[in-house]
Amino acid sequence: MEENMKIKYIYLILLTPLLLISCFKQNNSDWVVKINKKNITKDQIQNKFNNLPEQLKNQIPKNQQGQYVVNQLIQDEIIYQEAVKNTLNLNEDYQEYIKALTNQFEYQKKQGLIELFIKEKIDSSIKVSEQETLEAYEKNKNTIFSAYEERSLSHILVESENEASKIYKQLQKGQSFKTLAKKKSIDKATAENNGKIPGTFTKQNLNPEFKEAVFNIKQKGNYTKPIKSNGGFHIFKLDKKQTVKAKKYDEVKEFIKNQIFISKRNQEITAYIESIKDNYKIEQNEKVSDDQKDKNSPQNKTEESG
Repeated sequence: MEENMKIKYIYLILLTPLLLISCFKQNNSDWVVKINKKNITKDQIQNKFNNLPEQLKNQIPKNQQGQYVVNQLIQDEIIYQEAVKNTLNLNEDYQEYIKALTNQFEYQKKQGLIELFIKEKIDSSIKVSEQETLEAYEKNKNTIFSAYEERSLSHILVESENEASKIYKQLQKGQSFKTLAKKKSIDKATAENNGKIPGTFTKQNLNPEFKEAVFNIKQKGNYTKPIKSNGGFHIFKLDKKQTVKAKKYDEVKEFIKNQIFISKRNQEITAYIESIKDNYKIEQNEKVSDDQKDKNSPQNKTEESG
């Protein structure tokens, strides 16, 4: 009889989701459902609701979302209690997971306080003037903010120079670059996409051994001779080239201002630490330090690889 009353009570709650949500305006620590004396509170319901993926929310009618959340929390709690009954909470992997989670929480808690301190004590005193921002733009407008060319590329990567030479001759005879990339390239990630390399490249962000050859390709569809790298031998094809316009001051003003702010902040933090660090006793565990040095020594690495 008592068990039936519990079930009816739960059903009553599940069928009144709007009432539940309206209750959030009151004391959110109040419990809503009990499962073997374990409370599910309004805070937990609200938190679960807030963390529902938007895609899932869109699939559930609004007047049923509260019911769905409570159902999920009840289901989760029942499974959790069953897991504890089966002593899975003592499982070694689970204990490692809890340890990692605790360490991560402690790290984030500390970082939150550090960031609050920096915001209150340092950020509030930092000013970046319009003149500073404009001067930084003028200093860099012919380099960082100037117009530049970027290129989209495909490639075929093979292990030997001999194989690369054969593929290069096949390309010269008119064979399809896409087909050869699919069949021959050992870079499987790009081979599946006809050799297409994701993203775009400028002279500044391209590997030095590739830069001159790639940017000497004159026309779309043309390709380089085989180029050696640590990964093997590459043949690059130019898929597209375009010029990115120079950035005007108004386009990068906020970016520059933020960079100056970060630079000033780092300087202020360094100066602040220098001014107070003598008040703190800093000790280093020499044993741990020596162990780390031994671990990173070239001899040890050679022995490990052997």
